[in-house]
Amino acid sequence: MKSLVSSLPVSVVPFRLNFNLKFLWFFLILVIFSLLAVCVFQLNAYTSQVYLISSYERQLNYLNQENKTLEINFSKANSLVNVGNYVQNFEKADRIEYLRVLQSTALAK
Repeated sequence: MKSLVSSLPVSVVPFRLNFNLKFLWFFLILVIFSLLAVCVFQLNAYTSQVYLISSYERQLNYLNQENKTLEINFSKANSLVNVGNYVQNFEKADRIEYLRVLQSTALAK
């Protein structure tokens, strides 16, 4: 068997890469620095977005509290207890006059 396999007419050519080792190191360092730069820019963008979200959440909480306060003040202002305060400034009407509508001018343009 050994002689049968070794006598095949196939020749194996070793695969060799012939390029400069300095070029490979330069390319690898360039890729590493570019990836680090992209990472820094993405981290900066992420941080700014997180800051914006937190400021919007603070504004939303403030507006919710202000809305609750305004609802409470509105309900107090519309309660029947305060009607007496509003009525004190009114004057009693002595005589009441009504407008008379003529039958021919029921609708005017």
